[in-house]
Amino acid sequence: MVFEDIIKLTWLESKFNAFFLGFIFTIIGLITAKLIFPSSTGLMSIYFTSILLVPSIAKLLKTQEQIETSEKRISLKTLYQDHKLIFKTYMLLFLGIFFAYSLMTILIPSPIILKMFAPQLRVAGITGAAIQSESLFLSILQNNLIVFMACLLLSFFYGAGAIVFLTWNASVWGTVFTFFIVQTAIGEGTSPIIGFFKSIGPFLPHMVTEGLSYVGAAITGGIISKMILAEKFSSPNFMKVVKDASLLLAFSILIVVIAGVLEVYVY
Repeated sequence: MVFEDIIKLTWLESKFNAFFLGFIFTIIGLITAKLIFPSSTGLMSIYFTSILLVPSIAKLLKTQEQIETSEKRISLKTLYQDHKLIFKTYMLLFLGIFFAYSLMTILIPSPIILKMFAPQLRVAGITGAAIQSESLFLSILQNNLIVFMACLLLSFFYGAGAIVFLTWNASVWGTVFTFFIVQTAIGEGTSPIIGFFKSIGPFLPHMVTEGLSYVGAAITGGIISKMILAEKFSSPNFMKVVKDASLLLAFSILIVVIAGVLEVYVY
């Protein structure tokens, strides 16, 4: 694979390069999907983007398999130290994909966006309501927990395959949020770009919090999968890995709840 050979692991690990990788690969995935599957660009762009990203993520996951803290005490600090590169990479990829879909939604006329990204925009019927109520919160929390479990299971069974769901969610965020901003700007006679940058600040905490919870689910699934394959039930390291995964799972679920509160009661 050409891109797999071009992208070196050391480049991916450096600074904010994962953001640019997510952004560029998403643009390539969108163009490829539009050329080959013009009537299903929204869904097929997820497929092509994921195909491009998985080899690089798989390499990164492989290098992290041997990184485990030697400390006996398990805490969120040591957990982060063990997996901070994965956390950073996944979140930067998520943001890169988000901004790529946002850019396309701004540049392409709205009637075309409605057709091209119909699957993403349909999600707005579930999460786009502006009514602040307990029933709305529970509905959003339930939906977010379903996505959370999907990331967890995909990571457990397919390793880097969780990138498919992360790509999907970033595409939904980028398309739905930006489409709303574009329509508002058109109605007010202002620039969509200005409207986007004015609105992105208050929106980012909610989106990043929810994205972080899904990243936590993906990493937890990887830890559990590794534990089952590499550790014996009687080995000294088994309980440490169990505590590792349990703590991260509990923390990630807490973040899911916080993201739901931000979505309904803050943004």
